[in-house]
Amino acid sequence: MTRYSAIALVLLAASSVSAAEKKFERSFTVSPGGSLVVEADSASVHVSGGDTNQVTVRMSARGSDEDLANMKLDAVQKGDGVTVTMRRQAGGWFNWKSWNGEAHIEVTVPQRYGIDIHTGGGKVELTDFTGSATLRSSGGDIVAKNVNGNVEAHTSGGGIFADSIRGEMDAVTSGGDVRLLKVDGKITGRTSGGDVQCSLVGINRGISVSTSGGSIEVTLPRATTANIEAKTSGGEFTSEIPVAITRLQEGHVQGSINGGGQAIDVRTSGGDITLRAAN
Repeated sequence: MTRYSAIALVLLAASSVSAAEKKFERSFTVSPGGSLVVEADSASVHVSGGDTNQVTVRMSARGSDEDLANMKLDAVQKGDGVTVTMRRQAGGWFNWKSWNGEAHIEVTVPQRYGIDIHTGGGKVELTDFTGSATLRSSGGDIVAKNVNGNVEAHTSGGGIFADSIRGEMDAVTSGGDVRLLKVDGKITGRTSGGDVQCSLVGINRGISVSTSGGSIEVTLPRATTANIEAKTSGGEFTSEIPVAITRLQEGHVQGSINGGGQAIDVRTSGGDITLRAAN
């Protein structure tokens, strides 16, 4: 056997090992008002709402035979609630340090439902949904689109993107950009290492955004009423909306918009602050 043939056999063996796949699919009949809980050690998670009275769960994982043999895929119903788990078990403890495969969870729920998602290492996405949602990832991006309800999104290693949210939006990340667009509700956005962009629709119910390492852009309807405080240690403050300034120091502005209202608090340690008027 030639040296190149031996290498080809090794590569073929490695490919066959990584090609192993494990799947899970199950549906549950529920009533609106229940809740979905997803616990994954490392997986991308996508949840969407639909015109249905069922929770449909689809899970898939690819990796070595050994990895998949130690992985538990399960979904159980209790009342109108469903709990979904994807865990790799090793000696009674969960350990993903040696995991080199792919894992995905897709769930469809009724429009009015509660959501609680926690994954240790993947993207979380929520779309077309009515209800309150808690979305957490230890190492991936979080996306929420077309949600009618309060959303809490926390990640330790990715960006957060939200679009068309009717409810309170609370977004916190330790390492990425935050974009909260078309939010009709209270807005909270914090990042330790990126830019922040947010836009309000409807009345101002309070806005608090901050970053330790980027710029901030806030877009408001021209008729917005607010008391505003903006602080930047390494940039400038500019506004397309008139601000009645009551305090002006280097990097620090306080004032009111359209006579005052709910607080808008904007702070950055390393960039510009821009207040824009919605078209």
